Amino acid sequence: MLRRERVSDHAYVFRSNLYAHVNAGIIATDEGCVLIDTLPFPQETAEIKRFVQDRLRSEVRYIILTHSHADHVYGAHLFPQAEVIGHLLARDMMIKHTRPALTEARKKNPALSSVLLRLPTLLTEEEAALRIGGFTLVLRHSPGHAPDVLNVYFKDEKILFASDTIMPIPFFANGNINDLRHSLRAVLEIPRLEDVVQGHGPVLLRGEVREILGEHLAYLDRVEAHVDEVLANKGGKKELARLSVEDCGFSATALDGLVQKLHLANMATLYALRRHQLLQKQKAAVA
Repeated sequence: MLRRERVSDHAYVFRSNLYAHVNAGIIATDEGCVLIDTLPFPQETAEIKRFVQDRLRSEVRYIILTHSHADHVYGAHLFPQAEVIGHLLARDMMIKHTRPALTEARKKNPALSSVLLRLPTLLTEEEAALRIGGFTLVLRHSPGHAPDVLNVYFKDEKILFASDTIMPIPFFANGNINDLRHSLRAVLEIPRLEDVVQGHGPVLLRGEVREILGEHLAYLDRVEAHVDEVLANKGGKKELARLSVEDCGFSATALDGLVQKLHLANMATLYALRRHQLLQKQKAAVA
């Protein structure tokens, strides 16, 4: 049974118990519902569908897929009548990466055998607005975790569905550390936020958002400094692990322990990038 939380008069959050505490959201209006992301396994997204039909006496008119990663998009096929919205890059990335990954995942996990990938057909780039039932949802490009991430700001009730821009630990191994910095700072500029729905994990309340985002920005600085120090000392990837999750102020048990793996992936990705940049500089100096 997934966890359901009502975060405002018209907004609900559903959290996966099967994989990494992924969040999906529902905005309920008199003209139908907007589903923000889906959950990794069909049986969980089916619970959201039953809630919309049986409790809200409504239907999902729009699905906003905040990015192309499998844990956020697999359930869209359960709402064939809904229009699917996403970033322009998300459509391409789903075709190139998510679709072949699903083919392989079906072979290993029978629970995914019924999943059919739905691509977004309403596409945005930097910013767009969706009006429904008298409410406004503002979609903003928020790269860093991945190139195609969108945040969804429920303007009327001051709730931000931040997608994986905000997680229990910053994660940029599939994106770019500087882009993530920019996107986190952009969230800090949103006035009077009431709640922030992370891509994974608990909802952040108004009083804790600024402090947590400060911790996330500090983490990026610390990881970057550590990677640069390892490289300056001609160290290898083994030396990266000297900086632990706990050293950075995060719990190693968050997301059922997944944060440790994400932390190591961040450092390995940045190490490979920085090392490549150093080699290119050395080659240019010799030339």
